[in-house]
Amino acid sequence: MKLAFFKTTSATVFLVAVAAASAQAADFTNLYRAGHADLAVGYGVTEGLHLFYELSSTAVVNGSPVGGGASASPSDLSVIVPESVLTIGHTSLPAPFAGNALYVLAQTSAGAGTRPFLGFGAEEIDPGVFVGDALTFTLTDFFSSTGGQFVLFSNGSQANPSINTADGLSASDFVDLYAGGHDHFNLGFTAAGIYDLTFSAAGVLVGGGSATASGVFRFVVGDAPVTPTVPEPGSLMMAGLAMTAGGLVAARRRRAHRLS
Repeated sequence: MKLAFFKTTSATVFLVAVAAASAQAADFTNLYRAGHADLAVGYGVTEGLHLFYELSSTAVVNGSPVGGGASASPSDLSVIVPESVLTIGHTSLPAPFAGNALYVLAQTSAGAGTRPFLGFGAEEIDPGVFVGDALTFTLTDFFSSTGGQFVLFSNGSQANPSINTADGLSASDFVDLYAGGHDHFNLGFTAAGIYDLTFSAAGVLVGGGSATASGVFRFVVGDAPVTPTVPEPGSLMMAGLAMTAGGLVAARRRRAHRLS
């Protein structure tokens, strides 16, 4: 995979149009297997909120480290959750996670050389844009090819996970993010399979009104085939990113990514 970067120019505007036209052809074919990355949210006056992957220099995509870092559309990557992370769910977790098989992408960086170390980030958003510098990252839709369930929780708070698909989705299935920051959580999946998680970011603008954006993030868990036939995602690619014959094309981010 080759990641090429462009500054935001009229050429980028053209790429945005290509991305919009190609959204329904999203295939999640680039495979993120190891190293650090964030499910990230950015904001611009023109494009508003947008969701993307922020890949650090340690992120391994299609078998190779990204190197200098890169950004990618949610629809262009699959997060590979390897069989090696299969464990037993902490006894304090709610059913059906407690005491049962659970594939866990851990909150800490231990083992990140062989599995994704995936966080949530708002490092591209300047302070003072949103009231209290606060945003929410809510799971608004969920698909599992095998009927598995998903849980997101912090170490020490297993009894009260932030997101739990087993009890149904609601407005309470969210995590808080703050401008300029990022955080890590444990991401758990009950069974091998394909999971499409639709996250929506939202915040109240200091100047009035609000901003929202959503994106579908795919996780391939365990021994599941990488490219099954699943329902077509409804979200558009992020602004400034398109699939081309040469690979991914991404708008340059304003800040260097900080590793956790």
